[in-house]
Amino acid sequence: MRYTEKPPSIEFAPFMQLPCIQRIYLEDYRQLQSDNPAQSLLGLIACQEEQAVEFAQKLLKQRTIDDLDILNFVETVLVYKLPHLTREEIRTMLGLDTELKQTRFYQEIAEEERQEECIKMLARFLRRKFGLLPELDAALQKLSGIPLDALENLADELQDFETLEELQNWIAAQTKRANRQA
Repeated sequence: MRYTEKPPSIEFAPFMQLPCIQRIYLEDYRQLQSDNPAQSLLGLIACQEEQAVEFAQKLLKQRTIDDLDILNFVETVLVYKLPHLTREEIRTMLGLDTELKQTRFYQEIAEEERQEECIKMLARFLRRKFGLLPELDAALQKLSGIPLDALENLADELQDFETLEELQNWIAAQTKRANRQA
């Protein structure tokens, strides 16, 4: 345990004495030059903001990194370390060839945005159809747990719904389906 470290809470103290528990300190990884990719990534997290871009550039040049997960991780760390820069500016600094739109991170964000827009559109339509009801608001809150393709199908099926109960049954069925797939 280091001087600046707080002692573990009473619930965790016994576990901290186990031989299989090893503490790591990010400060130890700030200047570490390692061939181990995990240690290098820890170094990126631990480095100072001023050194982050240079550290990331070295990290990416040391290896032939084709793994989009690692690229996304490096980008994400830099986005948090350098909040005044856009993701595109960070990508330019790193000299990444990969198209931003091809990264899983970008695709997930874009999908979430489309889902949010779809839910907003559905909410407007449903409020116009059924009015401002507390039951409708409760049903709308459940839409965020439903995949985008199912929400798009809902937009087509809404015209056939006569009652709010039909909508609630549809949401319950989709929620069950989403939970089974998860």
